[in-house]
Parts: sequence; C-alpha cells; structure tokens
Amino acid sequence: MPERERLAIIGGGPAGYVGAVRAAQLGAEVTLIEKKEVGGTCLNEGCIPTKTLTSTAHLYRLIKKSGNIGIEAGYPALNWEQVMRRKEQVVRRLVNGVKYLLKERKVALIQGTASFLDEKTLLINKKDGGIEKLQADKILISTGSVPVALPVMGADLDGVVDSSQALSFEQVPSTLLIVGGGYIGCEFASIYHSFGAEVTIVEMLTQILPGEDEEIISTLRRKMEKEGIKIYTESKVSGIFHQEGEIKKVKVLTPKGELEILSEKVLTCVGRKPYTDTLNLKSMGITQDDGKIKVDEHMRTNLQHIYSAGDCLGGYLLAHVASMEAECAVENMLGGNLKMDYTAVPRCIFTYPEIGGVGLTEKEALEKGFKIKIGRFPFTANGRALAEDETEGMVKIIAEDKSDKLLGAIILGNRATDLIAELTLGIGMGIKLKELIETIHAHPTLAEAIRESALKTAGRPLHIL
Repeated sequence: MPERERLAIIGGGPAGYVGAVRAAQLGAEVTLIEKKEVGGTCLNEGCIPTKTLTSTAHLYRLIKKSGNIGIEAGYPALNWEQVMRRKEQVVRRLVNGVKYLLKERKVALIQGTASFLDEKTLLINKKDGGIEKLQADKILISTGSVPVALPVMGADLDGVVDSSQALSFEQVPSTLLIVGGGYIGCEFASIYHSFGAEVTIVEMLTQILPGEDEEIISTLRRKMEKEGIKIYTESKVSGIFHQEGEIKKVKVLTPKGELEILSEKVLTCVGRKPYTDTLNLKSMGITQDDGKIKVDEHMRTNLQHIYSAGDCLGGYLLAHVASMEAECAVENMLGGNLKMDYTAVPRCIFTYPEIGGVGLTEKEALEKGFKIKIGRFPFTANGRALAEDETEGMVKIIAEDKSDKLLGAIILGNRATDLIAELTLGIGMGIKLKELIETIHAHPTLAEAIRESALKTAGRPLHIL
C-alpha cells in the first residue's frame, strides 16, 4: 500500500479547516496547526457572532414595528446578557461541530504557533509550552488576517475598540462612532443603531462601502441617514481624546471643516492585513507583496511544496472565498490540476437592509468598455415583500447590450444575501437574460424580483412600466 501524503496546514479558519477536511477526504495524513480556536476569526470573532447579532437586531426591529401588521407587542425589552449568551452559544456549537468533523476525519489538531525551518519542516511552539518539529510533504499557509490599527493619537485609549472587542460590549453604548465605512463598519452601524445607540460613521473615501455599486449604496445611505445614523464621507479622524467619564472627544476633519464629536465608544474598522508575522517567510524566500503572500492560479507559492489560501493572500477577504481557495489548493497538493476561478464571487453585506452582489458593478462594466443595459425591479412591487412589510430596496441586473450576457447583479433588500445565490450561479455559468427569464420562479416569493429585473433589462417588463 503506498504511503499517504503528509500535509500540514497552518491556521484553522475557513481556509484551514475546510482544506484539512478535504485533504483527509482525499486520503492525506493531515495535521492542522491553530494558535487559538478552530474556525478562526470568522467563526469566533467575525462572520458568525456578528450575524447572530444581526439576526437579533433584525427581529428586534420587526417587533418594534409589528403594529404595522396588526400585532400589538408593545415596546420590546432588550436583555443584553441573553443576547451575549446566545451569541456565545452559537459560536461554541459551530466550533464544536468543526472539531467533531476534524476528529472524525482523523485530522491531527495541534494548538500552537508554527514557523518554517525549511520547505518541508515546521517548528511549532505549542500552547501547552512544548516545542515540536513537524515534517510534511506539502504545507498550506492559511493564517488569515488581523485588524489594521488606526494611526492617530488616542487610538489606544480605553473605549476605543476593534471589531472583535465590539462583539462583547458589557452593554449597548449610548453613542458609537465608527471609523471606517466598509462592510464591517456598516454592519456594526446597523446592529448597534437597531439596539438603540446613536451611531456616527466616518469614512475617508467618497462613499460608504467603497467599490460597491454607487446607485445601491446611495439608496442604502439615504435609508441609514433617514433612520438617524450620521455619515461623514471624505472625512477622517485626526485624534481621540478623553472627555469626561467614559466619553471620548473625537476630532473629525470633514470637507466643511473640523468637528468635535462626543462618543462613549469608538470602533475602528480601517481595514485588515495578512497575518504572517510569525511564519519566517522572508528567510524562506516566499514571495510577498506588501505582506500579502503571492500565489499562482493553482494556489502555489514560488516554492514547490508550499501553498497558501485565504486572507493572508490579501485578495478577497471573504470566508467563502478562503474555503474555495483552500479546496483548490489541497486538490493540487495531492496531484490535481485545478485553477481558482474568481469570476463569480458573491459579496454579502449584512446591513439593514442587506446587500448581495456578484460580478461587475455598473461602473466597473463601463470602465471595462462594455456597452451595457440595466434593469431594476423594486421590492415595493413584489407581493411577498409587501406581505412581510419589508419593501426596501431593489434587484439590479447589468447585462451586455448585444449579447444579453449577464455581467453583474446587486440586490438591496430583505434576504439579499440569500437571493444572490441564483445570480452567482448564473454569472458563473455565463448565462444570458434568456435563461433567467425562461426559469419559472415561484409565486409569491422575493426571488420573483430577479426574473422581473431580468425582464426589465431585456426591455419587456411585466409588473412595472
């Protein structure tokens, strides 16, 4: 019987643990090294706990406006301790689930920090204080990313927190200033505004959620501002100072001059950077670009036996992309010849309302030289959305003018992050409007808005003019 290939995987997040499970399925002998807890940032301090809070915040909103649909529930009380408990329960259940999968697949799990001795040897400083040398035939780096520190005076004051710390406030802050209007900042803005905090967003670029479809983001911004969230774009924080008690004074440079904003908590969300500091990559000669590990389309680094996947590449900082990259990598580590395809990467933003996007934005399509046509269908014209009293937003489809090929799509509205799956499949398969239109969509559902948007794009709308 041939000897099993030995794989070592550094980092147990969505790239690492998924890669470990897939490699074990393929018959490899797998060792996974994780310094904290399996599931990585996503499961423990990112996607899962934030979406648990998002779900609670959404239900809280619905209860507060339930009188609109005939349910007199009164003003709901928020039990913050229970909110935090449930968040931890969800995280713990999923972490235990990952551990169970690894155990059943006979993946060896080592808690510790790994660094390279050579292309096939790792030195592991174990959490229990021991040291171990581990040899492998091939190694996958999937160490993820960490928050970028805010480079201003006062960023180290008590009450100035990052996205991980914002998941565990002892109580809902009365006021919250968020530095950075990307997807993390905007999601936290929606969460804590729903729970009653006065929220301010400060974003350095011209729009919140930079790079997303300008029309959709403009609509979202109007919604957020109408509800009371203050948003300053083309603005930056120049300093943070103690004011009185737990209150901080934040100096903000805006196009109209300097403001001083008082806030109980300050959340910094100014980006993330690859976490590779402990790996000894430089002495190994692994090619990097500003700290980002460089790989080819097979996920291989410049060294034959070392591959990489996930946030440490500095590309799409998305858990679902990290997992696919890791699957691609381990397939190739074990003799496959897969190429990573980024044609149809869904972008999911859990604001209120949600955003789901895939493919090119309108601006990107024009910049690439496409002649395009666009169809929009508002949820105000969708029966299911009206029935649920959740009519914010629209489905927007971008297609090439002559060929009718689907180039991009973006949805703003309730369950947009689920609805985008159909359009992701469509763009991945290179379909045209005809295929969407000829697919029967169940009635009454939110998904009907996708077909209606395709009809509008094709110039033959049925339920709007």
